[in-house]
Amino acid sequence: MMNYEHILVTVNLTKINQEVIDRALSLAKATGAKVSFIHVDIGCTNNVSILKEGGDTPAEEISKSKSELQRQLQALADRADYPITNTLVVSGGLRYKLEETIRKMDVDLLVCGHHHNFWSRVVSSVRELVDTSPIDLLIVHLDD
Repeated sequence: MMNYEHILVTVNLTKINQEVIDRALSLAKATGAKVSFIHVDIGCTNNVSILKEGGDTPAEEISKSKSELQRQLQALADRADYPITNTLVVSGGLRYKLEETIRKMDVDLLVCGHHHNFWSRVVSSVRELVDTSPIDLLIVHLDD
């Protein structure tokens, strides 16, 4: 078995995440690797509600949204039966944000989930990651 030192787990904050997290934690326990969670909000501006008179500014809405995502990600980390080194919520392009984080945090394994359904065959982030990941990639098959 490859001896990984730092595993980065992509988390999309759905119930199905637990399968991806469990697989990563199992590997981390076997190798003693550090584990970090990351959520990439690729549609950050889509979370901004239409402003009403007296409402928050777009920047305040984005900040509130990011804070809520960070809270949810930290809750997952708190429930893990293994120490989680970092919980990160970032906004932007998935591939670029993951590559940047991998470099900055010296990650050597990326773990993500993949649904086998019609939409995943048409539009899949995993396909792009397979083609561009600078490190080993573990793809966990997820049932819908």
